[in-house]
Amino acid sequence: MEEKFIRNISIICSVVGLALLFLISKSVELPQTKVNQITVDDIGMNAKLCGEIISKSVSKNQHVFFKLQDETGVIDVVAFNSSAKSLGAYDVEKNDNVCIVGQVNEYQNRLELITKERIQVMENVY
Repeated sequence: MEEKFIRNISIICSVVGLALLFLISKSVELPQTKVNQITVDDIGMNAKLCGEIISKSVSKNQHVFFKLQDETGVIDVVAFNSSAKSLGAYDVEKNDNVCIVGQVNEYQNRLELITKERIQVMENVY
């Protein structure tokens, strides 16, 4: 009887702990990073970049490609067709000020950001 009670308490504590971690993780926001701060050491990590879209194109496969510029540089941003619509990639245009959260990746020896969260259009990012 005592062993079953301890097991049930352990399970309840585990579930409550996981739920709290989930809620806390949703309220923690990534700090904004500048383009020139992104390095090869950041590949695979998430980053939040804010700036102006200076170019946008949509491939025949419906992937969306941006060039995002802040006061420190320019980086390529990709929203793949499988998630581009839900991320709002089709809705933003050249000259929009946005904040984008994504995963740093390297493609053809260039760093890029693969969009992972809905793109936030900003009134003024600077």
